[in-house]
Parts: sequence; structure tokens; C-alpha cells
Amino acid sequence: MRRVLVVVLTALAAVALYATTAPAGQQAVTPKQFAALTKRVKALETDNKNLKDFAAAVVTCVFDKGAIATTKAPQYHITTTGEATDFYVLTTNNQECVNFINSPLARRLLHGRSG
Repeated sequence: MRRVLVVVLTALAAVALYATTAPAGQQAVTPKQFAALTKRVKALETDNKNLKDFAAAVVTCVFDKGAIATTKAPQYHITTTGEATDFYVLTTNNQECVNFINSPLARRLLHGRSG
């Protein structure tokens, strides 16, 4: 009996605490808040589109044909059996990717210069 009474009192305390701290219905959004939220949503949608475009470019251009193992010692060349690989060179046969990578815009973006 005592346990039941403790459980009931705990439940009543929880309900009373919820009733005093819960918001009273829906909150009204001001036009200023709505405009700020709309601006934020547009910015996030633009970021999402840019990320999707970037991902498509990476899939199309970077993973097009694979990578060639290369070394730079004693001079830059493709590795042969037994040689250590210094780095890999990505290859592509897609002329649009080549043009984009070598474009002035891409060079400015890669070097951190805008405009």
C-alpha cells in the first residue's frame, strides 16, 4: 500500500511540474522572425545545392578513370615494380573536366582568391 501511495504521489508531482512549466499553446511568430527564418532557409538551400553540385563534379571528374601511382625521385615518372609510390595522379578523359580544372575561375578558387 505504501509503495502504491509513493508511486501515485510521484506521478501527481510529475504532472503538476509539467503543467506549470509547459508552454501554453502555440507561440506566435513575428514577421521579423519569419523573414529571418526565410532568409536562413534560402541560404541553407543554396548551400545544399552547391554541395550537391560539388559532389557531382567530384564523382564525374575525380573518380572518372582512376589514379596512376607516380614517384618524383630521381625525376617525375610512373612507378615500376619495386619502386616506392610518392603520390597518385588522378586521370580523366572528360574534356569538360579538364577545361573546368584549368579554367581561371577554378584557379582563383583553388588559390583562395575571389572575384
